[in-house]
Order: sequence, then structure tokens, then C-alpha cells
Amino acid sequence: RLKRSTVNLLIDKYASSSYVPTSNRGGRSKIGAKKEILVFLWYVGNTVTFRQLGNLFGVSKSAAWYVVQRVSSWLVDNSSQYIKWPTGQEASEIMAAFEILRGIPGVLGVIDGSHIKIKAPKVNQVAYFNRKKYCSLVLQAVVGADKRFLDVYCGEPGSLHDSRVLRRSELFAKAESDQSSLFPNNSFLLGDSAYPHLPWIITPFKDNGQLTQEQINFNKAHSSTRIVVENAFGKLKGEFRRCLHFSEATSLNLYVNIIVACCVLHNICINEGDLQAAEEVWDLQVTEETEDAEDISQNTQQSSGNQRRQELFNSMLERGIV
Repeated sequence: RLKRSTVNLLIDKYASSSYVPTSNRGGRSKIGAKKEILVFLWYVGNTVTFRQLGNLFGVSKSAAWYVVQRVSSWLVDNSSQYIKWPTGQEASEIMAAFEILRGIPGVLGVIDGSHIKIKAPKVNQVAYFNRKKYCSLVLQAVVGADKRFLDVYCGEPGSLHDSRVLRRSELFAKAESDQSSLFPNNSFLLGDSAYPHLPWIITPFKDNGQLTQEQINFNKAHSSTRIVVENAFGKLKGEFRRCLHFSEATSLNLYVNIIVACCVLHNICINEGDLQAAEEVWDLQVTEETEDAEDISQNTQQSSGNQRRQELFNSMLERGIV
């Protein structure tokens, strides 16, 4: 599904890395960098088993497994080159792009979580059993206006609420300790009602049946802007169908590495203009139910979060946006 130029780029970069194994004599890889990349891309782009994968490429089941393990590790270890938090001019451009969508100023990104279905682990199975009645890992992501991943956090069990996943992430620790450097010019993320009210995460007004028309308009603008993250998850699962379902049991670390590797590939595809539409998958995300945030925020955080949202609402009201 990827353009030849994108595949060749991956092959060249992987071939020059230390991840490509060599023979005992210090010669070339037994499989070769090109074939390893092709094996990996086929694996993440489809739902074949390791045995089927090996048969397709003329290698053993174990060799196919090791190839997937190596290439995913290579991509994850180089992820900081492709999944980067925006700063400076880039941050300003992202905020401008988001404002063009529905008029909300100051949006640096949109945050959401997506469940990646996995084979039930042998240990602590209940923890991975989500409210949709299947075992999963949670992928938390912050996405820019162009559907590029700006931050990803993966590996928490499916039973955890989005707000708890957030609080266990490095993003939360950084934002709480130094909000101004992470969110310049009083910028923020948009999140759905599953997230706590924080100064740096703006959630919609809770619909208790008594919202004003202006608050309803704000929520509509909020939702229309937030849809880019759902589109990003849909494109991820459409292009890299492995993220729809891991049918074979393997280590949780490998699950996580493969998922994050797919996020890296997603961004590389955007860089190369090589991200195909995924209409057949994206509605899996749009139609997911939204949970209300768990009441685990401190009162001061809730209060300052509500105040920040009200300030944003007032500014949009004054400008006639809502």
C-alpha cells in the first residue's frame, strides 16, 4: 500500500542501522534489510499469523517473529525523529491550522484514546478486559491538525479509563510540572468528556439539558475540531490493519512496540505524502461511546480547568464564533 519511494526510504535507513543482523563472518544479513522491511510491512498491513508470514516470504515462523521484533524496535528507538512535540513556529502553525477548522484559538492538539484488540494474556487477564467485552491495550495520542501524531503513550490495560491512562503518562507529568514550556502562549489540548478539566485540556460543557445555545455551539465547534484525532486513529488502523487485532499471543512489550512502530510509520507516510484514505475503518472510532471523566482530579485542578474553558468560551462569544 505504501509508495515505492517510501518503502525504499525505509529500506535505506534500516540498512544503515545496527539492527540488521550479520552472519558470523561479519557479512551481510542472512535475510537482508530489504526483505526484513518487506516482511514487517506485510505483517503490520495485514492480519496474517507469523507462520503464514514466514510461508509468504520463505522463512521460518521464528525468523518472521524475530524480523518483526527487530524492525519494530528500530522504529520505536528512532520514534523521537518522527513523533515530536511542536515548539516555536511549528506550534504557531498548528494553532493557526486548528483555528481555521472551527474558529477555536489556541489549540495545540487533540487528545484521545483508542483500544487495540489483543489476544487475552495468560496473566492478569481481567485488567485487559475493556467495557466493550474484549482484551485490549490503550493507545493514547495527541494529534495535530494534519492528523500527525505529536505524542503517543501505549501499553496500559484496556480496563483503565482514559483519565487514568492520562495520569500515568509522561505527558501528564511534564504538563503538570512545566505547563508553560509545553503549552506556549496559553495553548491547550482539546479532549472529550472522558478527560478531567485541566488548564491545559479543554473539555466540552456537560450537557445537563440546560445548556445555552452559545454553549451548545461551543460544544459543536469543539467536537468538529476534535474529530481529527478520530480520523487519525481510523487512518492508522486502515493503513496498518494489525492495529485492528493481534490474533496471536506474544509479549506485551512486543504488542506495544508494534503499535508505536505503526504510529511512527503513520507520520513517515504523512511526511512522504503517502497516507491512503481509510474510510472503511475510521467510523470504528467516530461511533465509539464517550465515557464521563472519573472523579479523580483535585478540586483546584477542576476549578482552574473550568476557569480556562470559561475564558475561552467568553473570548469566542465576544468574537461572535459561538
